[in-house]
Amino acid sequence: MDQENFQETDLSLEIKDDSLGSIHINHDVVASIVNLAAREVNGVVAVGSGGLKEDLAGLIGKKSGVVISEDEDSGYVIGVKLVLTFGVQLAKVAQEVQYAVKEKVEFMTNQQVARVDVTVEGVRYPEPEEDSNDE
Repeated sequence: MDQENFQETDLSLEIKDDSLGSIHINHDVVASIVNLAAREVNGVVAVGSGGLKEDLAGLIGKKSGVVISEDEDSGYVIGVKLVLTFGVQLAKVAQEVQYAVKEKVEFMTNQQVARVDVTVEGVRYPEPEEDSNDE
């Protein structure tokens, strides 16, 4: 695809196809992919700062802790804030998140990811999992 097939909007990336119409991928959709991909990585406790503000934002559907934009070549530039498990190698887990996010976003959107910037906002013990056999 060449540069003239892309058009940037504030909230989505538009991929034009004159023969069939156009496809828009909303940044909120990409943020959801980032959120889910990051949470799949072992050692990630939360996306965002893990505070009450992020918890409330998550309840109303906002993807706090993830910022999506595009570079001049229409590649996604992704910023993600994480809370990681106490005791893990922070840089290693952050790098695993970078790879996971890049792979999932490129696969699901068919668009290039120019960069994934990870900020470790904190560390904490993971939430204890409830045992479903205790009744």
